[in-house]
Amino acid sequence: MKCEEVMWTMIFKCDEHTTVAQCAELMRDQALGFVPVLDSQHAVVGVVTDRDLTVRVLAESLPPSTPLSVVMTRGPFLTCLPDDELQELEARMAESKKARALVNEPDGSLLGIISLSDIAQREPSASRTGRLLRELTRPQLLSIVRQ
Repeated sequence: MKCEEVMWTMIFKCDEHTTVAQCAELMRDQALGFVPVLDSQHAVVGVVTDRDLTVRVLAESLPPSTPLSVVMTRGPFLTCLPDDELQELEARMAESKKARALVNEPDGSLLGIISLSDIAQREPSASRTGRLLRELTRPQLLSIVRQ
């Protein structure tokens, strides 16, 4: 299965000057947990998640007028091309512990988004989707170096 068969192409996006309040309203109204942030040339320069709004805005008591450029997560992003094999993307998602990927045109412009839920809804193998979910949610072990 190719990534283009799974990707979601109706993309809601913001720009760097959009306020966190405007982005939060968009996320609420469209039931989104992830919004790409584009620059004036329509290139992805960041992403905002519902977690970003919680941890970087609410927890830091930033005002609703704060621009997304202050709180967005910057790259590198997990990306793929439309004709990439979905199974290869799933392996990279598991390795990077990222539940979403940006689908880009060969020129780098944003074409779509693939999330774990998109894969779960379209993947014919529930066991493969389950393995991916386990990998994404497995706690990473941190090694502590004593000095």
